[in-house]
Parts: sequence; C-alpha cells; structure tokens
Amino acid sequence: MSNIDLSQLIMPKTKLAQRRAERFHELADLRWKRETGGLDLSGSLRVNTSRESQAQIAASVQSIQSGLLKEPVDWKLETGWSKLTIEQILLIARAVVDHVQRCFATERRLAARMEEHDGDLSDLDLVNAFDEVYEALKRAD
Repeated sequence: MSNIDLSQLIMPKTKLAQRRAERFHELADLRWKRETGGLDLSGSLRVNTSRESQAQIAASVQSIQSGLLKEPVDWKLETGWSKLTIEQILLIARAVVDHVQRCFATERRLAARMEEHDGDLSDLDLVNAFDEVYEALKRAD
C-alpha cells in the first residue's frame, strides 16, 4: 500500500483556478491603490483620496448643505494648506467622487474582460490595462 495522499495533489484545473483568482485579487488591490492613492487637480493641487479623506470630504459637503460650514475653509491638501471657498470644496468633492467611481468602473470592466479569457491570465499587464480603461472612461465623461 502506498503512503501517497492523493487528496494533497494539486490538479492542473485547481492550479489554473488559483492563478486566475490571484489575478482578480491583484486587480482589486490595484484598484484600491489607485482609488486611495491621491488625485491631481488643476493648479498643481493634489488631494488625498484615502478612505478617511473621502469620508472627511463627504462630511464637509454635508456641512455645506446644512449651512454649517462657511468660507474661507482651512484645508490641508497633499500639496499644503489652502483657504478654500465652498465652491472649491464642492469641486474637489466632485473630482474625488468621479475618481473613485472611475476606479471601480475600471475594475469592473477589466474583471469582465478577464472572465472572457481562458488561461491563467499571466500575460495580462494589469497596470497598463487599468490605465487604458481609466483614461478611456475619463475621456468619455
């Protein structure tokens, strides 16, 4: 009798499924990094887009809508301190919302493309593919 435990063997189909799952995880991780990695705006301004910053921006918009926040507003961008108008805060909020939504839409479109292909997806350059789809969505807006 053999001492080989056949249940421990990794079958080719299982390896393929594992590699494909890894690639989808890599795509989700790339989307998260892009989503939370900041956003460049006109005028050489860079906005933090971490989840915490997204929440702070959303709270500021609610405060504006409730009449609780008055200008000028001291705000710390990644590029330094600024005194912002209500209009500028709303523009930043819109840009961040658009950026975050575009990141999710990019991930969704790439995931759909990946689902259509057989194989382990090792030949797919996720970074370039993400950039191409993100930019195409940006141009379409």
